[in-house]
Amino acid sequence: MSVSSPRLTFLNPVIPFAGTILGGLLPGEMVLIQGSVPFNADRFQVDLTRGSSVKPRADVALHFNPRFSRSPCIVCNTLKEERWGREEILYQMPFSVGAAFELILLVQKDKFKVAVNGAHVLEYKHRIELELIDTLNISGKVKVEAIGILPPNSVSFFFFFSFSSCDATCDEV
Repeated sequence: MSVSSPRLTFLNPVIPFAGTILGGLLPGEMVLIQGSVPFNADRFQVDLTRGSSVKPRADVALHFNPRFSRSPCIVCNTLKEERWGREEILYQMPFSVGAAFELILLVQKDKFKVAVNGAHVLEYKHRIELELIDTLNISGKVKVEAIGILPPNSVSFFFFFSFSSCDATCDEV
């Protein structure tokens, strides 16, 4: 994938990671995470949050949580005023234990579109105003080599974002 200069970059961050997204996120921007899933991974998570407060816990606009044990799936949710919303579960696993990945979160006015290794995976509608998101958190069993916040039109292809949001493998719980 060809990428022009990101507006914000973090290289080889220590996990757990919390990084401020200066200026917040804007429609058309992308969060690009390049990393790998260790062989002993049971889960990891990527959270886009409103600040980084621990008490009370910061609102989480997007909780993206691949889980590898038992029934592999990706759980997405929102934490607002310390209360979790309804989980959206995708019973599909685009990540492989022991393998590298490239995760892209495309920011749109009303939702996030998520792609892994160039393939569309899911869409998640905003439950918290986009303007309030200013922090990226990554935790769990994952190795991250690079994180970039990319301006609009910085990636040479977008074909993976043209598919519908879910098919028969996506359930709301």
